[in-house]
Amino acid sequence: MMLRRMFIAAAALAVFALSPPAAKAESMRIAYLSPSFDISDAWERVFWSMQGRLEELGVDFEVQQLAVASHVDHAGQLAQVESVIAGGVDYVFLGPTEFEAAIPALRKLKQAGVPTVVYNFTTPHEDESARAMSYIAFAHYPGGVKSGEWAAEQLGGKGKVLILRGAPGVVSDERGGGFLSVVEQYPDIEVVMGPYTDFDRAKAYDAAQNMLAAHPDINLIYGMSTTIGLGAAQVVRQMGKSEEIRTMGFGGTGDEITAMKEGWLTASVLRPIDDSGVAVADAFVAHSKGEEVPLVWGGSFVMVDRWSDTDEILEYANRYSRPKMGR
Repeated sequence: MMLRRMFIAAAALAVFALSPPAAKAESMRIAYLSPSFDISDAWERVFWSMQGRLEELGVDFEVQQLAVASHVDHAGQLAQVESVIAGGVDYVFLGPTEFEAAIPALRKLKQAGVPTVVYNFTTPHEDESARAMSYIAFAHYPGGVKSGEWAAEQLGGKGKVLILRGAPGVVSDERGGGFLSVVEQYPDIEVVMGPYTDFDRAKAYDAAQNMLAAHPDINLIYGMSTTIGLGAAQVVRQMGKSEEIRTMGFGGTGDEITAMKEGWLTASVLRPIDDSGVAVADAFVAHSKGEEVPLVWGGSFVMVDRWSDTDEILEYANRYSRPKMGR
């Protein structure tokens, strides 16, 4: 099978939707748009697991890959969508910079008749004119709940917790809301709400440094992403307090697993990420055959920490992406 891939660098199941098959060229033309590859390796793993699944199904395809320079570059992502529409494509994978900010782009895609999978969100947009073909994600709120349960248990129901947020919007609200729904049940757990960091590791590092200076009695830091967790954990490591201050990320990505094995990140809620890449590929293939496509697909989490044996978990979680990425 000849696969052509174009790379353009730039700065479960709940409800069903029945859609007519899109007109196809010789190969299935896919545009893969993500909100920066610098956030974690999750977007890269979804990219490769999607392709691995398409290959497994014997599908000829082309992938055009685009990523904005910043997770908050909403205008940049809209411009990329407009470019993709103008160039012609059969399907779009859209990892929005933010849920509401994606509405103008989704309206344009729908007007152009381009079937779209929205990734990282499991709530369809209420506006029918902006509603995508399918929404695929590991829901943020349950991940926050699982993180909160781990934190409460580790603290024995008492202590001081710092929460470092991502960017304003649904992701931070739900990951934070799920976490708070648990820890707020414990009257002896005090929560200090830190600033937004735009999911940027350097900003998370600075925020953690400042917050720990102001609150030296912090017992645990909950970072709402890989980058936030690692940025905060780096500060704690440099302070020589990795054994005293527990640090948490979100996603269970490769860098987080490495940090846990090295002993300077304490825990993260892990997504069997390749499951979602498979779901994306299956949605595209089902639509191309005129079959039902799930409007919503949601994956489950596994809580891992520095004491976990993650090898078997990762063998499954990265079964498609690891051969492609070599890690």
